[in-house]
Amino acid sequence: MTDGMMRMYPRKKALFSRFRRLPLLLLPLMLALGSCAYYNTMFNAKRSYRQGLEELRKAEGQGMRTTQSYKRYFETTIDKCWKLIEIYSDKSKWADDALMYIVRSEFHLGKFAQAKQHLDQFFRKYPKSNLIPEANLWYAKILLKENKEEEANQYFFRVINTARDSQLRSAANFELGLYAYENEDYSRAIDFLEKALKEKIEDEYRAQVLFYLGQSYFIQGNYREAIEQFKKVEKFSPTPDIEYRSKLNLAISYRYLGKYKEAHKILRKMLTAPRFRDYLPTIKATIGETYEMEGRLDEAVDIYKEVVSLARNHPGAAQAAFNLAKLYETTFHNVDSAVTYYGKVELAYGKYDSVEIAREKQKFLSELKELRDKIRYDAYLVDRITHDPAFRDSLLQAQYEDSLRQLYGADYAGGTYPGETADTTVFPGDTLFPTGMAPSDTTAQPGDTTAADSLNPEENKPSEEELLSFRRPLTEEEEKEKAEKEKKEREAREAAQQQKPVERRKLPQIEFDLMNSRYQLAEYFLLKMENLDSAAYHYRKFLETYEDSVLSPKALYSLSYIYRQPGFEQPARADSLEDIILERYPESPFAEAIRRRRGMIVEEKTPTLTPEERAHQLFLKAESLYFAGNIPRALKTYKTVAGLDTTWEICAKAQYAVAWIYEFDLANTDSAVAAYERLRDRYPAFREYVRIAQRKLTPPAPETPSVPDTSLAGTTPQPSPGDKVSPPSADEGEHRDTAFDILEEKIRWRNSRGRQP
Repeated sequence: MTDGMMRMYPRKKALFSRFRRLPLLLLPLMLALGSCAYYNTMFNAKRSYRQGLEELRKAEGQGMRTTQSYKRYFETTIDKCWKLIEIYSDKSKWADDALMYIVRSEFHLGKFAQAKQHLDQFFRKYPKSNLIPEANLWYAKILLKENKEEEANQYFFRVINTARDSQLRSAANFELGLYAYENEDYSRAIDFLEKALKEKIEDEYRAQVLFYLGQSYFIQGNYREAIEQFKKVEKFSPTPDIEYRSKLNLAISYRYLGKYKEAHKILRKMLTAPRFRDYLPTIKATIGETYEMEGRLDEAVDIYKEVVSLARNHPGAAQAAFNLAKLYETTFHNVDSAVTYYGKVELAYGKYDSVEIAREKQKFLSELKELRDKIRYDAYLVDRITHDPAFRDSLLQAQYEDSLRQLYGADYAGGTYPGETADTTVFPGDTLFPTGMAPSDTTAQPGDTTAADSLNPEENKPSEEELLSFRRPLTEEEEKEKAEKEKKEREAREAAQQQKPVERRKLPQIEFDLMNSRYQLAEYFLLKMENLDSAAYHYRKFLETYEDSVLSPKALYSLSYIYRQPGFEQPARADSLEDIILERYPESPFAEAIRRRRGMIVEEKTPTLTPEERAHQLFLKAESLYFAGNIPRALKTYKTVAGLDTTWEICAKAQYAVAWIYEFDLANTDSAVAAYERLRDRYPAFREYVRIAQRKLTPPAPETPSVPDTSLAGTTPQPSPGDKVSPPSADEGEHRDTAFDILEEKIRWRNSRGRQP
């Protein structure tokens, strides 16, 4: 070894020793980096959780709890926490914290079963964790969601009695109070919420408890105490949603106490606050409600319309539309506008809590609107036809032309049809439609020379070529021009006809429809709206107009019913109306009902029918169905009768009817054969039906092929409507075969039914 090598060896030795110490030096750095990675992931998970809570509170404040925006934040929290547990294992000192964030997020996502399962894992894996009291709190909240109140209370009181953290004890009382609040037990809610406020808690949380305490008083109508609690909320740094809801209800509380100035002051201030920008439609709708209570209806209508026109997909817009519809319905009695704005409630916000009510209101009021429109239109027609001869003539002419148009279709042109020349006579009169607009007047006005010029004989005199033009044939170009002109005129007439449908009813029919509509209006208020006052008014008006009509007894009876209802009791008047019914309409069902109610009719006990008598009634029902043309139901009923008892003749008769229907009505030979076999085999005591069945099932004799055969084994000719069934021969007995009587009667009934229009 050279000197140089000897000198280098100690250096290498020192270098190698440094490399051996390098992992020991890097270990703290690696641990620090790993810890930073954990804290970074955990920090992002916690931040996502806080963002989810903010979105959730915001949605609850706007009344849009079902919005999906908050869900992605909680799902992100869950993903990041599971990632931490996978990387650092579930035995690391951070795993219990990550698992609790998973439980919290699953609870807010509504995944209660998963959250409960993970809490059970938490209790098993981390029994000594300092998060056990909070785990008990969340477990109790999940049990409440499962409606296990008693079990949940055990966990809540365990937290209240054992937790060292005052925030947790307060939270347990708050959850108990919130559960009582949601179940409308407000006295119990107030008790628990006041206990929650006695603990040392954070300001933001205290603001939330104060808000629900104020709400409990507010819902009970204790507005003065509610105002005291709502006013305290602002002092404790509330979240934006809690601040908004407390201020809004503070203004509403002032409004209910008649302190409109204070209410407007709060609401106007909220309008200018940027943090309440997302709540502006609801704030404006609340201002409109305050105007309503003050009696400033015009201002209320204006602000409601502003909200409805500008806001989209917001509960405040739905609230404004609903309030506006109610105003038009109950205050202004404008049914058309009420229907319009009830329809806009769902368009403004489909998840609004009163959408179903608005939908039903729109449906009912649309029916009312249709009835009133029909009454106005028919009343207009009756008045014009009765008192305006020109209008009547115009209507009759239009109906006549319409009938020709229906008959000849496109060949009918402007009052002419094939084989008829055009009638150029112009009838004076009014239009057919309820606009009341008369045709334009062509009389010359002062200063108008058009009419005078048109009467100048020299200027309007046709030339000799024009007078003789009909003698020469039209050129091809003129033919095309004429055809095109006729086509355009026909299309114009068809378009005009579609735009202005002709009234085809005659005066008696219009008057009858008008009477029906007026009665239906009264019935609408009685049965659908349950507005007895309006119903009584319209029934009285109907009876004044139609003293003796087919609907008069029903109207009298309905009016007497109203006068016996609580709040409308007029017994003497009800009795007088019933007396009128008994006197004028003694045969009506209403008179019978009155006599029965007054004890004037002795109820006869219905005799108990024997099973065979019930079978007869059921057979008659089947017959009615058959001759009404309802073959399927008749067949089913006949089969039911046939299966009751093989010793009753009515059952054999029903089985014969089944076979008949399969043979002739349904043309189902296989089923008919089976039915006749059943008739032959199951009802041997009734020989006449057995003979019929045997004859149907016997093949035709080969030596007499020319004789028509009625058996189903061969070719079965179906009787024509005019055929008769021959009676049995003399050697079969002196009396006529009962089965042939039935057959002949059925054919006769079928023929008579076929001749009916």
